[in-house]
Amino acid sequence: MTEKTSTKYDVAIVGGGPAGCAAGVFCSRAGLDTVVVSNGRSTLQKCAFVENYLGFPAGIEPGTLLDLLKRHAREAGCTMVEESVETAAGDEDGFVLTLDQESVTTERLLGASWSDSDYLEALGVETEPESGCGSVSVVPTDDCGETNVENVYAAGRITDTHHQAIVNAGDGARVALEIVREVDPDFYNDWVAPDGYYESYDREVPVGVEEIDHSERRRRAEHANDYMRAFFESS
Repeated sequence: MTEKTSTKYDVAIVGGGPAGCAAGVFCSRAGLDTVVVSNGRSTLQKCAFVENYLGFPAGIEPGTLLDLLKRHAREAGCTMVEESVETAAGDEDGFVLTLDQESVTTERLLGASWSDSDYLEALGVETEPESGCGSVSVVPTDDCGETNVENVYAAGRITDTHHQAIVNAGDGARVALEIVREVDPDFYNDWVAPDGYYESYDREVPVGVEEIDHSERRRRAEHANDYMRAFFESS
């Protein structure tokens, strides 16, 4: 039997849908070594067509949106792994996730998968029945998205958040920022500001903020336009 390789991360996110990818973007952009583990079966794929995700006024196909979300997380610096989580366990370094082909060690774990939370229950994470008429279990969290187990977080539908993709994305981003600020209390915002913005207020540029000049702004805008044009032309 081949021994599974192990890689260590600051944050491991289980779930590659709107919540998981959004969390990955914010964690990685804040400098946290982040892996997003997904089994490729996002609940988003249950939709026939997505018409209420901000930024797509004519709507977008679920598969296309999911592709964009994963691309965004990857471009932000996330390691994307398409495997299932077999088991999860705590150790002296945090947590170890055993996947199909490898294992992942992480200091912090964020569950953003739906509707399988068995790997979290193995860590002692409490669950409760879904509100309303649901027949599955969800994970209760505090206001920061942390479960009853220290350094284990949850976001999106797994926490009984509304069944809306954009709401789940926002929840993933919110919890990610809580994790970032736990790691670095001085972190302000993930924001790209015009060059000299903070100097005009006689302030230092806060942690998490990047200032860029006009030429860099134009370069990034042109790259973004070219990237999106090429993506949709090839879809």
